[in-house]
Amino acid sequence: MHYHRVKMSRKTQSNSVVHRVIEIILLFQDGQQAFTVDEISRTLDLPKSTTYRLVRILQESGLLAKADTSHYQLGAAFMRLSRAALNSNRDIRLMALPAMQRIAESVLESVSLMRIINKQVVCIESVEGQHALRVSIEQGRIQPLYAGASSRVLLAHLPESEWPEYLQFPLKRFTSNTIIDYDTLKDDLHAVRRDGYAVSDGEIDVGARAVAVPLYNNRDEVVAALSIEAPAMRMPSDVVARYVAILREEAQNIRNK
Repeated sequence: MHYHRVKMSRKTQSNSVVHRVIEIILLFQDGQQAFTVDEISRTLDLPKSTTYRLVRILQESGLLAKADTSHYQLGAAFMRLSRAALNSNRDIRLMALPAMQRIAESVLESVSLMRIINKQVVCIESVEGQHALRVSIEQGRIQPLYAGASSRVLLAHLPESEWPEYLQFPLKRFTSNTIIDYDTLKDDLHAVRRDGYAVSDGEIDVGARAVAVPLYNNRDEVVAALSIEAPAMRMPSDVVARYVAILREEAQNIRNK
């Protein structure tokens, strides 16, 4: 009798479960707010029975919650972890907030501070604009490293050899303006590094435009991205140039603290 099946050890099984649970959580990093079990199963190529079991584990732990009868979203426990991550960035937020408030008062548009946390971009502080029609990026928002002005500023200033490690291929298209071709993205990142700022035009949210600059610490390391967001109609090219100058001045003020 030929019996070649290899029995998986408990440790290997445990590691496999942990890996799959992490994969499910990471599905939310690209901006989709909720998934069905079928969507999770297809995306991760998991048996539906396994997916149900893992989703139930995540739901019982509070990391996932029912969004409606068929969809699951991030749960309260995950939100508490997100707040803990934000609190770990308290010092840089406190240093940057006065400058962000000055920028918002000067240009009347929304201002945000973002940094990389676990290979994704998280808004760690934001100040609302004063217009009735405005673009708002709420504190705690997560977005991928390839889409949006702040994201590309942060990715551009990582070593180029590490760029693929921070991207999940194929790149997801959010709008018709999202860059999903890696060669095109690399060219853009080289330009961002050369110019010292990035501009995005409706790459994640249609009709929104943003400009971002890197925020350096005293060791010449990029620790965050400082940005202004507005409806595209209020941010033509000449306004972008003015905003870049304002952001750079305030980024230097933060660095000098």
